[in-house]
Amino acid sequence: MGFDRKLLGKQIRRILLVYPPVTYSVQSMKQCHLPLGISYLAGFLRDSVEVLVLDAAVEGYEHDERISERFFRYGLSFDEIEKRIALLQPDLVGISCIFSSQFPNTLEVARRAKKVDKGIITVAGGSHPTFLSRECLEPDGIDFIVRGEGEFALRELVESISKGQGPEAIPGLAWQEDGSFRESRLRPPHLNLDEIPFPARDLFPLSKYHRIGQPMGIVFRRRPFMNLITSRGCPYRCSFCSSTNFWGNKYRIRSPGNVLDEMEELVKKFGIREFKFLDDNLTANLGRAREIFRGMIERGLDVSWNTPNGVHVANLDEDTLELMAASGCYELTLAVESGDPLVLKELIHKPTDLEQVRKAARLIRQKGLGTHGFFIIGFPGETKQQIKNTLDFARSLDLDRISCFIANPLPGTELLQVCREKGYVNKDYCFDDIDY
Repeated sequence: MGFDRKLLGKQIRRILLVYPPVTYSVQSMKQCHLPLGISYLAGFLRDSVEVLVLDAAVEGYEHDERISERFFRYGLSFDEIEKRIALLQPDLVGISCIFSSQFPNTLEVARRAKKVDKGIITVAGGSHPTFLSRECLEPDGIDFIVRGEGEFALRELVESISKGQGPEAIPGLAWQEDGSFRESRLRPPHLNLDEIPFPARDLFPLSKYHRIGQPMGIVFRRRPFMNLITSRGCPYRCSFCSSTNFWGNKYRIRSPGNVLDEMEELVKKFGIREFKFLDDNLTANLGRAREIFRGMIERGLDVSWNTPNGVHVANLDEDTLELMAASGCYELTLAVESGDPLVLKELIHKPTDLEQVRKAARLIRQKGLGTHGFFIIGFPGETKQQIKNTLDFARSLDLDRISCFIANPLPGTELLQVCREKGYVNKDYCFDDIDY
């Protein structure tokens, strides 16, 4: 069982891209922001096929359901999603799965699509299915998994099926056929990000995101706000992070002009007043970052902005911070991770100088910007004293906000490999109830 080759030759004219309901723990906060992943896919595909989107999280944001002692789920009910699929009659349903805790929701959406019509082709993408492709495929749910970057692989899959051709020659896919797991070769990352169209944000209910007011990172100054990303990947290989493995081993950037054109379009077309830069490391290429900040001033964008996913402190000199502030920055998140040098070097593998962190935090405050710090504790081999060192260091920085996370062995990370080698995680380990 699995992908039915009888579907080859099926004309795929209408695609529905779904962001599923969201599972969150009792101690975390609900967030609601436009899903850039399926928005990029929609922008890339809509010149060749009809593309519809369904953000089940925002459309059912007010609907909360307790699913266990520790977890809630918000978003449209699966019955309602099934009704929407039946009404829209897509030929293919693509479903996002960024976090491991969301996979049961992704799978249930795929099952509901198959319940509506077994001829609907179902595709899942995102970090979790990329790294656990074999475990995620099932005969009555997901037909294909796109591993890694999705735009080109999904377009080629649509074209191939419509032409009656199999998926074997398309890089970046996994599927099940005749009871066997199959996968094509990995797809090399697309180097010129300027060639990828801007996200199709116009297909989403933008006013509802702004009205709810729970963006990535929670904090905002002005409405309406919008998230954007100016690069893919990260030049570092932190043990807890799957970014480099997901996006490929090359840190890729958009040109400053391309980024500024998108921002200017969003300001003029949708009246955006604040941006959330979701890059893994916005300032990794400092020269490019400074060109973007300078361009925001020269184009008179008059916007506020912050960095919910964090920046590395090594490049945060006084001149750069002044430019950031002048271009509208009001808060920087510092991805410090640990306050213990040995943990940073031996367990996380992040080249962070803690004295540079102290200096950067002090400079940021002097420039009148808010400060937010990311820290992680609980790595295998980390001692109680090292955890205390991190907490003491975090307190000493006098930051406005601190987020402290528990180290989790996520799919695609070195940390998961370490935990498996040490016997902390077995083959039956359940990723669904990971709590951050």
